[in-house]
Amino acid sequence: MADDWTPDEATAARYAKYRRALKTAREMKEEIRQLALEDLRAGASTEELAALTGETAEVYRRLARAHDIEPPAAYKSRAELFRQCAGREDGESD
Repeated sequence: MADDWTPDEATAARYAKYRRALKTAREMKEEIRQLALEDLRAGASTEELAALTGETAEVYRRLARAHDIEPPAAYKSRAELFRQCAGREDGESD
């Protein structure tokens, strides 16, 4: 690494913009998590929240699980079916 490196003005401006964006994201994180919890409890799907925020649906699935928020009925039935199938012995059928 060179000890005398100095970014040009455009590069320094891009880094500064990124630093401000990170700061804003950190400042808003808790507020957005609380809003997401309210919306999950009100029936919003994890996919809807992901589309609104740019985060992945998995972020909101984990948030919902951590706060004991039941998945929507359409997803709950799939999860229940999976649990039932996972609990069977090989070769067992209904």
